[in-house]
Amino acid sequence: MNILINRTDAIGDTLLSTPLARLIKEKDKNAHIAFLVSPRSGDLIKLCEGIDEVFVYDSNWPLVKKISFLRNLFKNYKMEYYFHLGGSFLPSFFAALNRVKNRGGLRSKILSFLFLNKGIRQSRSTVVMHESEYNMALAAPFNFHFSSSKYDNYRPIIKINTEQAKLIRKEENIPNTKKLIIIHPGMSGHTLNWSSRNYGKLISLLYNKYGDDFVYMVSFTPSDEPYLIGLRDYISQDTKLNKSVKYFDGSVKGLIHYAHLLSEANLFIGPSTGTTHMANSLDIPLVALYSPIKVQSSMRWGPYKHDNSVEVIVPDVVCGETKYCSGASCPYYECMSKIEVEEVYMACARLIEKLDE
Repeated sequence: MNILINRTDAIGDTLLSTPLARLIKEKDKNAHIAFLVSPRSGDLIKLCEGIDEVFVYDSNWPLVKKISFLRNLFKNYKMEYYFHLGGSFLPSFFAALNRVKNRGGLRSKILSFLFLNKGIRQSRSTVVMHESEYNMALAAPFNFHFSSSKYDNYRPIIKINTEQAKLIRKEENIPNTKKLIIIHPGMSGHTLNWSSRNYGKLISLLYNKYGDDFVYMVSFTPSDEPYLIGLRDYISQDTKLNKSVKYFDGSVKGLIHYAHLLSEANLFIGPSTGTTHMANSLDIPLVALYSPIKVQSSMRWGPYKHDNSVEVIVPDVVCGETKYCSGASCPYYECMSKIEVEEVYMACARLIEKLDE
């Protein structure tokens, strides 16, 4: 059977949708699963376990191009199942127009009730499950039920060419004699983040402890520049440290290049963003910093795999907010600053100690 999963939004959201594909594959090994994704995540999702085919759909295309693309897609890809997990509703309209028999997914806005005949209404803001569990639950009307006891079986996995990764490591001038720490301070969206300057202080503490045993690489894209200002300023004040820190612009060589480089890391540090989920999907030990706001919390958006190679840090506050930060009216404002640099450093040190075990 052919299945199309529509997830045309952010990289992290799309990665956390791949467990649905793995769940279906567990139930039907012959299922052919295609993902409809945004240009930003297309190449990466092709590397994910459980995905047979990827179609790239750009929400910024002119309407005529969108219609032409979707008309051809639904004409040529004869699907028995369609799932809307997030992003554009236009594919769901075409699924209904082309009378795809089984149209599941998330019912939220009015259009989803019109186009999805077997959709499920979920109140995700209550945060009773992880985002990936919400996605897998959407398959229940088709008798694809996930078991919590098999949770690890469905986790996102990015398949990497190890030889290509070694070549990229060499290309980025990272000696085989040194370990690699990648720090990604940037993020998209409105989720609360840690201070840019604190990321700089953290790198300084790590360098003072481990010196040149590690290569310290700050990864970013142009949209992350606001999150680099304080970090760059702090690092630049120490000449020796400044020479030891590398900066990697992921927009130059692309996401696949970065994914292979990331697979070579011994430790990843970052906030709630797609890159953190990439590191987790590659089995990289990581320290992740999360907001205490309910819909931004690690309970919903935390790393899928959460074992002793993962440290999640959240401000020690009682946050009563569900969706948005209340700003200066909150007694804990700014709560992310309550995460001490020393606390994050100690989490990193614990994971570094395990590297040689």
